Amino acid sequence: MEISQYMNRDPITLNEKDPFGKAVDVFASHKTNGIPIVDDKGVMTGVISLARAFRLLHEAIDQSVPLEKVMIKNPIVIEPEEDIDELIGRPVSALPVVKDERLVGLYSMPDTIRAYYNSTKFLRLELDAIIKGLYNGIVTIDAAEKIRVVNPAAAAALSVDIDAVIGKNINEVFPQAGMSEVMQSGQAAINRKIRHGDKTFLVTCTKVEGEREIGIAIINDFTELAVVYEELSQTKELMRELETIIETSSDGILVTDERGNIVKVNTALADIFAEATDAIIGKNIEAYKHIFGEDILDRLRVREGKPGDKGAKGLSRYAKLGETRLMAAVNPIIAKDGTCSGFVADIQDITRAHELERQVNRLEILYRQEVKKSVASEKYVFTDPGSRRLLETILHIARVDSTVLITGESGVGKEVVAEILFSSGNRADKAFVKINCGAIPEALLESELFGYEPGAFTGAGKKGKLGILEIANNGTIFLDEIGALPIPLQVKLLRVLQSQEIMRVGGVAPRKIDVRVIAATNEDLSEMVAAGHFRPDLYYRLNVVPIFVPPLRDRKEDIPALVHHFLGKYNAKYKLSKSFGASAIKQTLNHNWPGNVRELENMVERAVVTSEGDTIESLTDETLRGSKSLRPRPEEILFDRNYKDIVNDYEAALLRKALKQYGTTRKMSAALGLNQSTIVKKMARLRIAR
Repeated sequence: MEISQYMNRDPITLNEKDPFGKAVDVFASHKTNGIPIVDDKGVMTGVISLARAFRLLHEAIDQSVPLEKVMIKNPIVIEPEEDIDELIGRPVSALPVVKDERLVGLYSMPDTIRAYYNSTKFLRLELDAIIKGLYNGIVTIDAAEKIRVVNPAAAAALSVDIDAVIGKNINEVFPQAGMSEVMQSGQAAINRKIRHGDKTFLVTCTKVEGEREIGIAIINDFTELAVVYEELSQTKELMRELETIIETSSDGILVTDERGNIVKVNTALADIFAEATDAIIGKNIEAYKHIFGEDILDRLRVREGKPGDKGAKGLSRYAKLGETRLMAAVNPIIAKDGTCSGFVADIQDITRAHELERQVNRLEILYRQEVKKSVASEKYVFTDPGSRRLLETILHIARVDSTVLITGESGVGKEVVAEILFSSGNRADKAFVKINCGAIPEALLESELFGYEPGAFTGAGKKGKLGILEIANNGTIFLDEIGALPIPLQVKLLRVLQSQEIMRVGGVAPRKIDVRVIAATNEDLSEMVAAGHFRPDLYYRLNVVPIFVPPLRDRKEDIPALVHHFLGKYNAKYKLSKSFGASAIKQTLNHNWPGNVRELENMVERAVVTSEGDTIESLTDETLRGSKSLRPRPEEILFDRNYKDIVNDYEAALLRKALKQYGTTRKMSAALGLNQSTIVKKMARLRIAR
């Protein structure tokens, strides 16, 4: 940069006879670091600087003294052609600029600052233009791994909007690049082959250290067709082979000279264009703008290679020719000196492929949906319309890892729902661990769920123990009877749901886990929350996706199918061939099934093992209900459920019988010795209609 570009071309000057006070006035009224002093002929004889003027004022010099007495004589001068870089470090705030012994300007330190600011601004704009114009994709991040720069080539390669990704963490946009590892290790990753969507990239990541650490990723699109270089000196045999390949290709191929005039086409292209080969040759490629787009040659030449380039980027586009869908790609042929010697176009008829792809995608989606339904339907019974809708809901929810709360009466099949959620979900190949929160003593439940450290309590194993939650890590855990979970353990389970961390009994440091939680209960958790028996925050954490399984009496169409399902199971188990007659099936449809599917299964087994003959025509009350009275002998009780379910069933049966006998809750209260409000609450909990 020359001095002449930034110097003050019309500086204020004073005569050497002028008093020093006049210089003081000039400094006070003008922003200048120095004043050239001239004689009566206009020849510069000295200079008075702002610093010297301050020093003279400090010394209280008489301001009437002529400037020739106090000025700097024979000052350092510079020429307008001098480079600004040469002035850096000179201890002079203002320098006269002289040409042929005549004053032509004044150059000061602010002029240097302005010159370097303009230079820096120009360099920044120039660098920005270079980055934007690069063929390679460029992405830079800061020390916090936030994206700072994305050039258009990188945005196109990654299919992102530049403004939308600036400021985002690189791992949200392009995690495959591995820039986090490079920033942490400082080791560059050179030309790694990376798959991103349907594209393959060669990516180089480096870390630049300095006052500010930055990471740079250079992205090369490896999926695009490379420009094919062919030497004109190839042998005739190679040329014949090439001619054969072009002619036998199912793609339409078109070759032009540097002006875009068509010099060669194959038969496939003539068929696509529905023109004779001779009619196409000689035309300019611009004549087919309906296929290649407007101004194809101008758009290609903008992208031509330069000497030293490895190739030039072509253009591709989809087009339609009548009902035919085409994919047309045009690439320039770049010589070693960087000049374009012609263009090659490859045109594919993708009509059938496009339609097949669309059909395959649609069929694949339907196939996957139906396979999941079929697998579930083969293993479980979903005959009733409501049950089929429930199955569709379960399969839809299985695709995500959200926490699920399954509710419904005892015996409706909540565990079956949990099994389908697991087997149809993303974690089907991982662990599926079940635990009944009401079946394990409270004193043991915490160590069963969370495990314990060695020596955590008296009797603890020397090696400690993994808890069920750790065993289910990366998989799914099913917490049945979640309403029975004690309040202290509810707090610990809440932490698991919130932070995916557990603390072993006796442990001092949390352990990270990744587990999907499915919970189930036959109780009304909202009522338990209101009564203070269940934490509201845990309830809301569990109730992210609620699934209600209706009782068997509300899905009657499932009953015959379930009967036949269980018949097959127990016929095989006991090597029998029993069947239900129409009358027996009708009885099952009319029964209320307070124990739901579990009660139905027990009934079928009882009928199979106690009935005479191969056809069960009718069901006795004992077979249907499982007992003759509400006071069974201990040896008659079937321990096929947990204690709470057995008690609930007998309590429900007692209340139904009392309601049938006395008709009103008031009379039931007097007969049973219970408050009427207590009876009403029990009937509501057990879902007994009045």
